[in-house]
Amino acid sequence: MVAVTIILAALVLLMLLAMIPSWSWEEPAQPPIIMTGITHTSQGTGLLTCASRVTLKNNGSAVYENDCLKAVFYVNGQKACIVYTLNGHLLIPSHHYGVKTLGGEGCRTPYWNPGEAMVLDLTDNTLYPGAQVTLEILDKRTGMVISKHTVRA
Repeated sequence: MVAVTIILAALVLLMLLAMIPSWSWEEPAQPPIIMTGITHTSQGTGLLTCASRVTLKNNGSAVYENDCLKAVFYVNGQKACIVYTLNGHLLIPSHHYGVKTLGGEGCRTPYWNPGEAMVLDLTDNTLYPGAQVTLEILDKRTGMVISKHTVRA
């Protein structure tokens, strides 16, 4: 009799667990473009220089025209830097205050494909250890934010 009661209780528990939506256990989805790293050290010496190199990854499934995107960086809620194009070839001849270089596979061609990364080398001391860094990626044609991601530097 006790075994039957335990089995019935287990069945009722399984039925109740089946009614709970599976999405309630999942982590929140990451945005389509994420910051995967912020580097504060010099590439040459390895010393802390607040180098402000940010690695971005196209984490979604969409292919983006990188010249149609702009990146806006916020440090502790204050606008710190705007990168007006994410196309490496078009950045070179433009006025690009706040960013030294773009590199990586995501900025070499006109398209930023899923899984590709790019490195934005911002002006030193733009980002610093411990700061809360928010990145907004905007579509320049519509002005809409297509991705927003916040990390601790």
